[in-house]
Amino acid sequence: MAHKKHIKKRRRSPIRFLFLFIILIAALIGIVVFTLHSKLGKVQTKELNQSQLVTVNNDSNMSDYTNYAFFGIDSQTGSMSDRGNRSDSIIVVSINNSTKEVKLLSIYRDTYLSINGKYSKVNAAYSWGGPELAISTINRNLDLNIEKYATVNFKILANIVDAVGGIEVKVDKSILKNLNSYIKDMNRINGGNSSTIKSAGTYTLDGNQAVAYSRIRYTAGGDLARAGRQREVLEKIFEKGKKSPLKMMAVMDEVLPQVKTNMSQDELFKMVLSVFKYEIKDQQGFPWDQKEMRYYGTYYGFPTTLKENAIRAHKYLFGTKDYQVSDELSKINQKIIYRVGY
Repeated sequence: MAHKKHIKKRRRSPIRFLFLFIILIAALIGIVVFTLHSKLGKVQTKELNQSQLVTVNNDSNMSDYTNYAFFGIDSQTGSMSDRGNRSDSIIVVSINNSTKEVKLLSIYRDTYLSINGKYSKVNAAYSWGGPELAISTINRNLDLNIEKYATVNFKILANIVDAVGGIEVKVDKSILKNLNSYIKDMNRINGGNSSTIKSAGTYTLDGNQAVAYSRIRYTAGGDLARAGRQREVLEKIFEKGKKSPLKMMAVMDEVLPQVKTNMSQDELFKMVLSVFKYEIKDQQGFPWDQKEMRYYGTYYGFPTTLKENAIRAHKYLFGTKDYQVSDELSKINQKIIYRVGY
């Protein structure tokens, strides 16, 4: 009687499957990380001329923070030139090195400040002398130590907003007319056919609508309200981007060439890898107290006073109480008071 041979099937070890799965995931992560690092090479890198950069390090608390300057230029031609483009948005980004908490401080573009001894709107500094003069102007008038910056063309924000699926914004009736005018303008500049907003309410804005929202100026609150909307849009992009990193990567090829910075590819890479640790804790505008008026036919915002606003900036950003301003800032403060009486 013939006997059938029973072939014993080898069971595959679940540990082997788990090991292969881990290897696959590690390989995919490696590919994503390599791709991300490679894409960051598309950013325009420009070293600052250190001989032209002025920093102020009087506040010892600043050693616990890293401060950056963010400039948004509103170039309808797409030019990223360091000269001739006024900074439509100026934001100090302060990161607590230990907690990774982030605070934003917008500097209103019409603020009357010293630009290397010449007094004008602060947004002229970028146009006159590029990032070196713009950063030095911030440092001299607020006693800061900023050495790193990033400049973007505000047009690219539309691409980023579209990539993350839009941002939710509450639209007030008082801005509808201006918002719709800017939406049409953005459709013309960027292309596209974003719809106008018919009535007040909460909407998910697409790219052109969101940039239009951030550009509104001639409404109640003027430049102060505009800067607040810009911070709102940037914060909401940041929060949605953290939740949709792959969507952000998909638009990098188009966005990154319109970013200019003096941070290296490796520095940017480390910041991107740490993005989930960062949390925007607060956002405010500078100066807190100001007098809006015309001076020799031009509209300005005069800080009242620059010294008091600078002291408040150090308390807000670094928790410094009773900060003693530098001699140069005191002189700038006195010259502004002498010229306009505030």
